[in-house]
Amino acid sequence: MRFTLFKVVPLDWALPVIILNLWSPDLFLVVYFFVFYSVYCRLKVLNRLVYISGGEHIMLNLDIYKSIADTLHVVKKYYNIIYVLIIILITPSLIFATYTGLVRFKNFGETDTYIGYLVRMIFNVERFILLSSSAVSAGLVISAVEDLKLILLDRILRERETDHEPQLQIFLDYVSSRPLRFTLFKVVPMDWSLPVLILNLCITYQIIIVQFTNIY
Repeated sequence: MRFTLFKVVPLDWALPVIILNLWSPDLFLVVYFFVFYSVYCRLKVLNRLVYISGGEHIMLNLDIYKSIADTLHVVKKYYNIIYVLIIILITPSLIFATYTGLVRFKNFGETDTYIGYLVRMIFNVERFILLSSSAVSAGLVISAVEDLKLILLDRILRERETDHEPQLQIFLDYVSSRPLRFTLFKVVPMDWSLPVLILNLCITYQIIIVQFTNIY
């Protein structure tokens, strides 16, 4: 029997981890950047093995890919919840900080100094980079999987009518069925496009706020 809050937040050993990550979101973002990047590095090694290995190692390589996919499936279950909550918490603060920076820039020299303004802008850029880092590393994973598909297709074309052609086709079908693509609650794509979506969201609401406040 499993218990959840509003059918979203699990009531199990992961709840303290979720609370800790919300308390320190930067730590969560850095950890998951390295999680996805380590998966990307493993896939690059696997791609090399698939390219150079003989037919007797095809199913072994498939088992390696399956273990990577199974591991990410466990990670993704809790990642979606935490990352969406972090986006909800950080994005408004980025919008407000940018608006505050525009106000201070308008009154530059009266209420702020050059160093203070620069430090705040660097801090905002750093928060945006951290928020985008996991999506960028997840995009690297997707690109490595696409490379793996091309390698398998190339081997199928080169090794037609051999004994291990069916095994190559099984490997390709499995990779196509589990392409390691990530979405936040099956809505928002978790790849290189996510930082652009966040940036567009910040710019759109920044324009709306500026129009309503008439600071310029």
